Amino acid sequence: MQKKWVDEKSGHSGFMLYPRSLYITWGHTEHWDWKCFKETSDENIEVARLSHVCWLDVRGKLQISDLSPGTVYEITYVVKLEKRASGWELPIKLRLSLPDGTVKVRQVSLFEKPRGRDIELQVGTFEAQENEEREVCFDLYEHGGHWKSGLIIKGAVVKPKI
Repeated sequence: MQKKWVDEKSGHSGFMLYPRSLYITWGHTEHWDWKCFKETSDENIEVARLSHVCWLDVRGKLQISDLSPGTVYEITYVVKLEKRASGWELPIKLRLSLPDGTVKVRQVSLFEKPRGRDIELQVGTFEAQENEEREVCFDLYEHGGHWKSGLIIKGAVVKPKI
């Protein structure tokens, strides 16, 4: 599931990809819980809550042809750490893969991030090219074999960088 909007300032489109439209490794097992809550007065959203895993892998993709050509976009994962979250001593990786073969990877530590409120994790930026039919891919992962819990995935945002 995703939501599309048009930015009022620029007139360019943006997207919110909710967790059901992302690929979450072991997302349909006892390692993840799916919960609905009221985001606004007229909108319920479903989030994925990490119960426990040692192999974190969340992947998203979007057709570049759905975006406004010539526009620089930023991709951000919106997450939340529960108060009792644990196992975040190792940094997670954020990877952006573009159709031309460019791959950008950065690391972010969640260990000292605030608990109980939304955190935006910037994956990277790119320019949407005219007549591009392929996809942009964006991943959040930690494959170190270290058990972790208490992460809530609210979704991924692809929006014009203004």
